[in-house]
Amino acid sequence: MSWIMNILIYLWELLKLWVNTLFVTPFQNTEMLWILVPIWLGWFLAEFFQEKTGTSMGNAISNAVIVFWGSIDWLRQTASFVHEKAITGIWNIIVRYSLAGIVFIYGALIIILGIKGKKIIQRTGRIREVTYVFAMFTPIFYQTIPFSLEHILATLLFFPLFYFAIELIDKYTPNPKAIVEDNAAISGSSANNAAKSPSPITPSPSLRPPMQRSTQMAREPGYGFPGSGMRSSPSAPNLNPQRNQGYQPNRPRV
Repeated sequence: MSWIMNILIYLWELLKLWVNTLFVTPFQNTEMLWILVPIWLGWFLAEFFQEKTGTSMGNAISNAVIVFWGSIDWLRQTASFVHEKAITGIWNIIVRYSLAGIVFIYGALIIILGIKGKKIIQRTGRIREVTYVFAMFTPIFYQTIPFSLEHILATLLFFPLFYFAIELIDKYTPNPKAIVEDNAAISGSSANNAAKSPSPITPSPSLRPPMQRSTQMAREPGYGFPGSGMRSSPSAPNLNPQRNQGYQPNRPRV
């Protein structure tokens, strides 16, 4: 039982670290608020006024710009602390630059894929994920909290809690009037396009394919002269009007 208690205590410490990073640490360094406040405001407006019913490609590209700019700020802060010798240790410096570089490439990749019209960015470029990454790692780059394995574990472990909490808020809160108006405009445009589209035209009998006309003529009574003993048309002795077998020309009876 002791190992179970140790695991629970460890998870509790990770949860406290997670809550402290999101809601307490940003107010301990006012300089950090210059980047976090626009990110949180952008998340709130985009989450509940644009992406409540889905993420468009334009929204994903706009979110990628936030990623792009935020990663540049991380690189700037890291270079500044390295120059001031506030950060020591080669591995610490490498990890910080690597993390900022990965996020930079991530933002640039979303922008490039969005320009090419790849729909995958509608899943990978949502404002929710972008905000979470910056809210969890910006305090590290501003030297407010130390970079540690526990911080990474807390970030990964409690991401579903962050994601589904916002998902529940989206589900049980009414849609803002702006979204209702946008959906109504889209529905009206789709209805108008459907009304203007041409209806399918049934071809007239005269425009049927030749094989269909031949089959219909072959089924008409009297066609082919069944009672006359003639196996071809009188006007063209060598012509088989039914065209189902290659008849030989009529020969005189002996």
